[in-house]
Amino acid sequence: MAWNSGGFSDVDSADDPGYWLRYLAGVEQAPSMTGVRVRTYDALGSRDGAGADVGCGRGRAVSDLTARGLRAIGADASHAMISSARARFPGCPFVVADAAHLPWPRHSLAWYRSERMLLHLPDPAPALAEAARVLAPGSPVVLADQDLDTMVIASSRPDLTRRLVHAFTDSLANGHAGTRAGDYLADAGFTGIVVSVVPVVETSLTAALPLLIEPAAKAALAAGQASEADLRDWLGEQRKRDEQGRFLLAMSVFVTTARQP
Repeated sequence: MAWNSGGFSDVDSADDPGYWLRYLAGVEQAPSMTGVRVRTYDALGSRDGAGADVGCGRGRAVSDLTARGLRAIGADASHAMISSARARFPGCPFVVADAAHLPWPRHSLAWYRSERMLLHLPDPAPALAEAARVLAPGSPVVLADQDLDTMVIASSRPDLTRRLVHAFTDSLANGHAGTRAGDYLADAGFTGIVVSVVPVVETSLTAALPLLIEPAAKAALAAGQASEADLRDWLGEQRKRDEQGRFLLAMSVFVTTARQP
């Protein structure tokens, strides 16, 4: 999906694996999201034994964790993502696997990490039950997800901005995942649950446009929450704010940690 003088077009479809590869490449390069990854790495610390990055996407976290001395294995249900990860990081192990059906024996993993995976699961219970199955007693789980309703964007039209944000949140399978992760873990039997918040701040429209602004606008248009004319005017204001050094978008990413009893 792209914005041009005629409006939004569906050139990039969310049903196209190539769209997600491009989208995740942009997320990976965003400095604000680097801080989120580092927070999850620090939460894992040093561990003996192999662990899994589930929903690993293009494999960046697996490479980073390997460089930190952890035995990291990437798992993702998408063949396209795993092919990309293997091409990028040939020295790291990756497997095609659904989060609810992992290929490891019971109590065989020393840690479990996922980032922005729960956002795409309408019911995370099977995935977290599987996490509990494969983790050895006492092992940590680290989850990082947004609650997209926490996104705020400076604008002279807060009513329209709210509609964009809510439409974006509702367009995902589980747009409130970040604030619900603790409940999901508790329901799966994990203990010692701790939630921390990582602020994400973008002051450049160029960085935020493909990752957050365009998806939110497209969701609002599809949900009937905004017209093409509304969105054109709204984005015009955001471009002007950006030229004046006044563009501001902020949101929260929730890093939730727990342990397998």
